[in-house]
Amino acid sequence: MTSTTFTGGALRAAAVGAMLTLGAAPVAAQDSFTWTVQTAYAAGDDLHQTYVELAEKIELMSGGRLMLEVSPGGAFVPAFDVLDAVDQGVLDAAGGDGDYWVGKHPAGSLFASSPGFGMPSIDLMAWMEYGGGKELFESYITETLQYTNTVPFLISPAQAQPFGWFEEPITSVADIEGLKFRTPGLPVDVMREMGAAVVTVPGSEVVPALEQGVIEAAEYFGPKADMVLGLPDVRKTYMMPSYLQIGLVQNFFVNQARWDELPEDLKAIVTYAVMAESADFYWRGLQENSIALQQMETEMGVTVAETPREVMEAQLAAWETILDGYAADDEFFASVIDSQREFASRVVALKARINPPLDIALDVFGFGGAPAEMD
Repeated sequence: MTSTTFTGGALRAAAVGAMLTLGAAPVAAQDSFTWTVQTAYAAGDDLHQTYVELAEKIELMSGGRLMLEVSPGGAFVPAFDVLDAVDQGVLDAAGGDGDYWVGKHPAGSLFASSPGFGMPSIDLMAWMEYGGGKELFESYITETLQYTNTVPFLISPAQAQPFGWFEEPITSVADIEGLKFRTPGLPVDVMREMGAAVVTVPGSEVVPALEQGVIEAAEYFGPKADMVLGLPDVRKTYMMPSYLQIGLVQNFFVNQARWDELPEDLKAIVTYAVMAESADFYWRGLQENSIALQQMETEMGVTVAETPREVMEAQLAAWETILDGYAADDEFFASVIDSQREFASRVVALKARINPPLDIALDVFGFGGAPAEMD
């Protein structure tokens, strides 16, 4: 959808030009654009909010020439159909994440929440930007999934996700056997490999499913989002850390025709606004999740339990089995795994050697808490 109008700046430029050069051609009108955008997330979710923030950044950076009208999941199409809707031109743009496309092809989780050989999401974004991941993701969307009318972006890396909410702490791998557990994407296969009875329900249904006994335990996203969802009201044992989902990278999709009609400066603004919001989302997450976790512990009776090392080792062993199985059956999947492994072999090793351990700082400054993965 486009409309043509004179902005105040264009009018002033035209007036000045007319005064300076009689007979000069009038200044051309400057196009403005409005996009209809839907996310795959609920309105109160941080995952939805990042696209609202992106819209604000683009509006400011473009001087109002490009406006994104952002609606939550279900406003126009079902949450899991946003990618189809963008490709078909039903939506101008949309937000989601690769875990939602696993049903179409399992490589989706490799660009979203798989452990990436020990790389948290901020490192995964580095692989995407500088290690070939962005090109592989574009190939995944346009060639593997055949969404040829879509321009894909990667956006907003999140902190590592907790193991989840339980009735009682998980003390060993044996405790997972038969556990009715909720998780999305390839982590479904991982938890099944570990013996869980996985039940997949949308985020909005997690709390009712726990209340009704459909599931016994669940993970969703992170402290703030989990608190907003109401998980501390139905479970009091919150387990972390975890290799089940070491982070999350989201997606921003633009219809090819809508993208092609933008002038080059607006394309650049969208591109760099995505990068700016990615950094801002990560920073906000550190602030908001730390406050939410503190509030849940001090005001809501939540007990944070440390996930046993043997359970996290079992998670990675299960991940390895699942990833190797898919790679053996699918050449594209294998190419993504090979690219991640090469990048991680350098980056994870660098961070392990160059970053001091967090437990020393926790002890010296008296912050308390168990050490988690370093970002």
